[in-house]
This record gives sequence, C-alpha cells and structure tokens, in this order.
Amino acid sequence: MPSLWAWSTRQELKHYLKTEDEEQITTFLTRETLKHSPMGKTLIDAFVFKRPVMISMTDRKVYVGLIQSIGAPTEVTGVDLEVKLRPSFSGHRDKDTLKVSFTHTYPTDISILQPIYFKQENIVSITLFSEAIRDSFQAEKPGNSATKWYQDMLGKLSPTK
Repeated sequence: MPSLWAWSTRQELKHYLKTEDEEQITTFLTRETLKHSPMGKTLIDAFVFKRPVMISMTDRKVYVGLIQSIGAPTEVTGVDLEVKLRPSFSGHRDKDTLKVSFTHTYPTDISILQPIYFKQENIVSITLFSEAIRDSFQAEKPGNSATKWYQDMLGKLSPTK
C-alpha cells in the first residue's frame, strides 16, 4: 500500500508542476528541508517553476538566467548547494553604488550555450528576475530614484501617528 501512496503523490506532483522531469519533482520535494533557508527556497522555486533569477556573486559579478539543476543537500554538506545556470546575460555591480550594469548577452541557441556552475557559498544574493524592474532601473535619472524609492518605502513602513 505505501508504494501506491508514493505513486499517487508523484502523479499529483507531475500534474501540479506540469512536468515529467524526475529531477524537478525531487527538487520540489526537497523544498521542505530548505524552508529555513530563503536563498535555498528561492533557488528551488526558480528551478521548479522555470522562473529567471538574478544571482550576485562575492566578486560583484551578476548573472541572469534559468536554473538548470541544483545539488541536493546531504548530511555531510548540509544545504551548501551547487547551482547550474543557463545564462541570459551577465554583468557586474559598481564597486561604490552597487548598481548593476549588464555587459554581456548570451546566445539564445541552447545547443551552443554552455551552462555556468556556482557554489552557493559564493552567492551574495539571489532574486527572481523581472524584466519590468530592470527596465525601470535603466530608465532612471541618475542620483534620484534609489533615494526616492527608499524614502517612499520608509514612509509606507512608518507607523502612523
């Protein structure tokens, strides 16, 4: 009977995730072990739901693309995951302002595109990527939008008197 439950659960997950890929299903099941790790959970969600991510590295390099694979946590390594990314574009963060500048666009032909591999320990931040947000940052006037955004957010977060 337990194998029937396991089979049934897998079938429901295949339907929910709209995939037959066993790696995606297994990774989705791993989410529960990483619920205490926002970065790990974001990586898994991006992989399972095919959402683009922006990864900032310790050397200020920035990569945007789709997660192709995530190493599974083990008892020995814990949640120090390795990440396989199919890049769309990359760049760097300015050393003073940390603003992202994209300098390289990768080919869209995946037959010639090689993936990039990262260790989670070298990742400073990861976020789901939004082209709309990228466009709004590129349209900014220098020197005013980040400060205005920060002030607007502080105003929304301040308790009312």
